[in-house]
Amino acid sequence: MGGISLIKDKVMNVVDFIMPPLDEEEELGSEISAAGEKAAGVHSARTASASVNCFSEDLKVSNGGTIHVERPSAAPSYSRQSKSRPQFTVHTMKQPALKVQIYAPRNFDQVTAIADDLKAGKACVVNYEKVETEEQRRICDFVNGVCYVLDGCAKRISAQIVLYVPEGVDVAEAMTVALTD
Repeated sequence: MGGISLIKDKVMNVVDFIMPPLDEEEELGSEISAAGEKAAGVHSARTASASVNCFSEDLKVSNGGTIHVERPSAAPSYSRQSKSRPQFTVHTMKQPALKVQIYAPRNFDQVTAIADDLKAGKACVVNYEKVETEEQRRICDFVNGVCYVLDGCAKRISAQIVLYVPEGVDVAEAMTVALTD
């Protein structure tokens, strides 16, 4: 029984923390805030008479009290435009067509052309079928490094064919263009 009462006390402490009971001070504070709301009501009546486009309302807040809010009934119209306002023009640029280069290098000396095309923003399909395994590894490491530096991407199409794309080129788009070529 001692354990259950301990748990019950802990739960009650949590409940009191989340929803504290009203004390006399809080009741007094709510009476003071009600008096303040009456004064605000007088102020809102003055404001409403001075400005026809405002309305006021009382909203309930989470602690059970209310708050007085004044809002404009309609957004002010800005039908007048100043003549000194500059006019802006939007220019759109047509995206250039994606170009895909196809390479079948035979040795490491031919990879500079692949790197140059990647730097120029062209996608490259590299076919490693005519390259020995050791040379293929060197070429693949070099071109992967170029892609990394250019924030590009490499996508293996088959066991011997890899698609390299520079930054800003969608791999799915490049693959459809490469497969149609």
